[in-house]
Amino acid sequence: MKTTLISAGQSLLDVCLQELGTLDALFDLADANGLSCTAVLRPGQVLQVPDSVLSRPEVVNYFAARSYRINVADAVLPAGIVVPPDEPDTMQDFLPSDFKKADFK
Repeated sequence: MKTTLISAGQSLLDVCLQELGTLDALFDLADANGLSCTAVLRPGQVLQVPDSVLSRPEVVNYFAARSYRINVADAVLPAGIVVPPDEPDTMQDFLPSDFKKADFK
């Protein structure tokens, strides 16, 4: 089982799409981490990414090849949460215009 580091504004749905390639595996991801599907994630939190029969490796590979991090929320944090400094960010945020269905054939 691999792990992933959460960035500011990421939701469990974002992580599921990025790491498993489909939202169909949301319950697998939540269960592997003892979370509800609507759990609020914290920047710097590490999640376990389970193997799932529902995963779509071609979608995961698409995002990984382009260094995309799925983060559909504005990076607005609740009051009192401080984002710890970390290594320089080398990931690009995913833009819907970058995604083409033809890339998944």
